[in-house]
Amino acid sequence: MEELSTRLRCAHALIEVTPRLTTVMRKDLRIHSAGLFTEPQFRVLAYLFREGEACLSTLADFQGVSLPTMSKLIQGLESRGLVLREKDLCDRRRVALNLTPAGREAYEGLLRRTEAHIVQWISTMSEEECAAVLQALIRVDTVFSQVDLDAFYALAAQ
Repeated sequence: MEELSTRLRCAHALIEVTPRLTTVMRKDLRIHSAGLFTEPQFRVLAYLFREGEACLSTLADFQGVSLPTMSKLIQGLESRGLVLREKDLCDRRRVALNLTPAGREAYEGLLRRTEAHIVQWISTMSEEECAAVLQALIRVDTVFSQVDLDAFYALAAQ
């Protein structure tokens, strides 16, 4: 029974902390990017930086938006020279999206400023606390990266 109680408290903490963390980071991004990037734009740049080439549908799924919405977001980044659209050499129907050197530079600059701010905010935490949080976040990321919502809801519907 205690194990369930601990898991339930963990779920509540994730539900409560995640939006607060996201709100702080979103506001910080808006301020230190001087309005140059929205959070969705930053997340697309981050995805392309981390994962490399992607197609429009992959990015739309990642952001949880429609293809037209993602297309408009990409058009904005493309018009600023941050993202490049190219025909896929293997599948001519597919459009490959990549960061340009300017896009990579813009993302890295924003990332460094965001990292510096977060380091400042967590400066009241001890090295041991930071290590424990890091270990927990790595584990949480592993768990959530394996969640297959389609399979989960298909089983729940049975």
